[in-house]
Amino acid sequence: MIKNKNQMLMNFIVLGIFLVFLDSYELINIPMSWIGQGLLMVIALTGFKKFKYLLSGKVLKYLAILLVVPQIYFIFNSMQSGENLLYTFLRYFNIASFIVVLAFSINYSYENKVNSEILLKKLRWFCIFYSIITIYIFGAQIFDLFEPLRNRANTNLFGGSAQSIFWLSQPHRAMGTFREPSFLVTFFYPLVLLIIKSLKKTNVFFCILTGVALGLTRSDYARFFTIIVLILFLYSFYVDKKINFNFMLLMLSILFFSTFGVLECNLNPDSIECSEYKNDVEKINRSGKLKIKSNTASSVVEIGTERLSVINYFYESLGSLKPNGLNNVSQNFQTFESNDIANEMYLTNRTVPEYLLNRYSTKNFGTGNYSVLKYELNVQNIIVFYTQGFGAVFVAILFILLIDFVTSHKFSNDLPYFFIILLFFTISPIEELNAYYGLIIGLSYGLLIKGK
Repeated sequence: MIKNKNQMLMNFIVLGIFLVFLDSYELINIPMSWIGQGLLMVIALTGFKKFKYLLSGKVLKYLAILLVVPQIYFIFNSMQSGENLLYTFLRYFNIASFIVVLAFSINYSYENKVNSEILLKKLRWFCIFYSIITIYIFGAQIFDLFEPLRNRANTNLFGGSAQSIFWLSQPHRAMGTFREPSFLVTFFYPLVLLIIKSLKKTNVFFCILTGVALGLTRSDYARFFTIIVLILFLYSFYVDKKINFNFMLLMLSILFFSTFGVLECNLNPDSIECSEYKNDVEKINRSGKLKIKSNTASSVVEIGTERLSVINYFYESLGSLKPNGLNNVSQNFQTFESNDIANEMYLTNRTVPEYLLNRYSTKNFGTGNYSVLKYELNVQNIIVFYTQGFGAVFVAILFILLIDFVTSHKFSNDLPYFFIILLFFTISPIEELNAYYGLIIGLSYGLLIKGK
């Protein structure tokens, strides 16, 4: 009876992860990934009695009060629409689900060694299954094969538009069931690292297959972290005097397939998307040869314009780290970004008014991106988002947690792997905590730190 219950629990965990990964799809206007996050929360709550001791401390209650009070102040001292209140609830639900699932997964991985190994085995098979799906969708988008309809809006400013799955002048990129290649890397790569760290024998098939799936994203984010893992790999080799072939195979696969790629219109010039750019396709295929295009090494450390804007915004706000409320972060960032553009728009309107007789939501005039005047921007970083939302209190909490962790844990060879997984989520383009983050971080902590 207990064995069947544990098997069912593990199956639901895997199902929850799979639903989280269905980021490109929605059911009755509800994103499938939200359903997956909710399922992980429900699963954790079923075992609340076993891990409630982790959440019963007075410190956690005081921290909760410090984080909630500023938001209550904003709700009662400003006009809030029903939509804003819903999003405020969802943002706090994300935080609560992260904490609950984190506590659940720490307790589960530490207290149930046998079950943890079985769960990791199931997750290993899931990674194989999902890698095959990712590689198939990659090929399906190039050769016009069947792919489930992506019915969720994209992630850019113009949220009502369709997801972009075509690159004319750049090699095709794997997205799997996510809306962006970088999202696939954010959610899938840490899980793969955790599984590979748990492998007791060399698994060539698993490492190469998952490495190919991640490498086909051609994401600089993936290459950046692969280089970090490579540094850790060299350190482990120096300390242990032996090679971990699993990590080596994974890194080589990711670096190779993320560095070299082929244009979709070079592979299949008659595809649906390529047929819309006949002149460009003719230029691409004029030589009659298959062209291999590679990323430059400098692209790994380059900071894009959007990320640079976020850094500038965060730097400018450090002088006054007051709580702004979670729902005001995007609005404040939009104001910061649009200030110079608004001035340019004013001058343009005064000097050449015919430019603005019509409104083009995607058209840029002069040197400014006028779309930010209408559409809110995401800061795309957890630290920036919560620091702006909660103010200096959040920074103080992070500092206290870091000091407590460092002073209460001895250094071990597994500690750097745990910090890499934390770093993954810290600088990812996802700006909010969620149940999946709690699951992976909790499993990593239970297996790599607490279980040692």
